[in-house]
Amino acid sequence: MGNNDHQKPPTEVCAAVIQHQNKILITLRPEDKRLGGYWEFPGGKIETGESPQIALIRELREELDIKIEVGALIETVHHCYEWGKVVILAYACTWKSGTIKHLEVSDHRWVAAENLLDYDILAADQPIIKKLLK
Repeated sequence: MGNNDHQKPPTEVCAAVIQHQNKILITLRPEDKRLGGYWEFPGGKIETGESPQIALIRELREELDIKIEVGALIETVHHCYEWGKVVILAYACTWKSGTIKHLEVSDHRWVAAENLLDYDILAADQPIIKKLLK
């Protein structure tokens, strides 16, 4: 590991907070992925040249095969993992169409906001939950 690892810009990630019938969608990371076995808000890395909104629409199509509409930014989280920094942009989203398929996730659940803390959710997503519980 070189000394300039800390100079690396943070990885930009987008997360979708999809509320449906007073419940929020969380997805389970596959065991073979980094941080596998943890629950998270669906989303993923923002590719170069993508807006967070476009990235979210693409990620939810790739991971779950659903169409969403991206609304307001709810929270921006700066988090440090052992392997580097991430910035998570969490957006309020609406599920427009499609049936959820587990394309790149192991499972999904619709959970009431106050029950999110019962799940093993990624540390980086915790501030988003706090915001939702306000």
